[in-house]
Amino acid sequence: MKNVIYALLALGIMFSGCEKFDDGGSVRKADKTITETLWEIQSAIDLEDGSDITGDYSGEAWEFTDDLKFMINSTLEGTYKFSDDKYTLIITDLSGSTDTYLIDRLDSEAMWLTILSEEALRFIPL
Repeated sequence: MKNVIYALLALGIMFSGCEKFDDGGSVRKADKTITETLWEIQSAIDLEDGSDITGDYSGEAWEFTDDLKFMINSTLEGTYKFSDDKYTLIITDLSGSTDTYLIDRLDSEAMWLTILSEEALRFIPL
């Protein structure tokens, strides 16, 4: 019986740090993953009418720095932070306006962000 309890405790410890975003990527590695890459928007969809708005982001390279700065094409645009559970990315521009994105995927191959009822953004590394 004691061995079963130890085994269950070990499994609990092993899997407690393995939280994943819905479509891929480790929540635990979110800070590192977001800052290691320049991100280019592969597609953008307006969720209100379903239209493709990828062209609105043409030529943009998003960057997130270790010191919590948010940049587009190497120009400071504001700051960013994760929510406490890291499932949400909050970007505050220089004027103080805030956009809150749900993180659906964040790994070395893609970043998928959604502003509920507004936009779905799919990024790939540059």
